[in-house]
This record gives sequence, C-alpha cells and structure tokens, in this order.
Amino acid sequence: MNVYRIALNEYCNLRGEGAKRYGGRWNHVGTPAIYAGGSISVSLLERLTIDSELFTSERYKLYSVMEIHIPKKLIYYINRKDLPENWHQIPAPKSTKDLGSSLLNSPKLCFSIPSILDSSSLNFVINPLSKDFHLIESKTYPLSLDPRILRI
Repeated sequence: MNVYRIALNEYCNLRGEGAKRYGGRWNHVGTPAIYAGGSISVSLLERLTIDSELFTSERYKLYSVMEIHIPKKLIYYINRKDLPENWHQIPAPKSTKDLGSSLLNSPKLCFSIPSILDSSSLNFVINPLSKDFHLIESKTYPLSLDPRILRI
C-alpha cells in the first residue's frame, strides 16, 4: 500500500526525528514516528495545519512528496470504536499520545487512524524503529500543484 508524506525538502527522510523532537497527535516527545496520509490530498490538508502559507506564491516548491510503500499485511488498522473518545480534540489529548506511543513502542511497523480533517480518509503512523522497517520502500519527488489553488 502506498502512503504519502509531504515534507520540506530538507526533511525528506524516514527517521521520524521531527515527531520525536516535537511530539504529535499520536506520539509523545521522545518517541520517533513518521506521519503520512492515505492520499496526497489528505496529506496536503494535514500539512496546511502546520504551514498555512503552503498555497501562497511559490512556497510549495520548498516541499516534496515522499511516496512510501508499506506491505499491507504489516499495517495495523485501529477500529474507530477503539479510539479514545476525545481522539479528535484540539489540541491533541494525552490519550491519543499514550495510545500511539504504546503502538510505536511495540513491534508494529505501522498503524492507521482516521484523519481529523477528513474522517473518511486515513492517516498512517510509521515506526522507524520496527524490526520490519527495512521492508518499506520509498521515493521522493517534487510537490506539484494545480495553479488554480495557488494564492499569489
């Protein structure tokens, strides 16, 4: 299965250091993680929450798309009913960080959760410390956008 990560060109890697340094919805500070979306579209939506200027002028050229192939059998799909009741709360609650960090500290390679921005779409959190991490393949290419969505 292919998932997509949109990152500044200088951070296009699979180390999970940004999430380790700053934490995220599904990980505590100190726990490395790689966040990706099930499509480029949902990844763009998620990136906009971090960089609201992404569609302004030529800023998007600072970004690349990482297409990451994960063997589907190694993705753990969390059932929606098993998510903490407040999973979509802003800012991210401790309960989601606890759940995600627990999974990232297990042997699991990747887990899937719904996007808060579009609950019909899935996001994926990849464990760079998993023993199965070597089974991931990735390629990186420049982010290209339809000029109609740019705000110059």
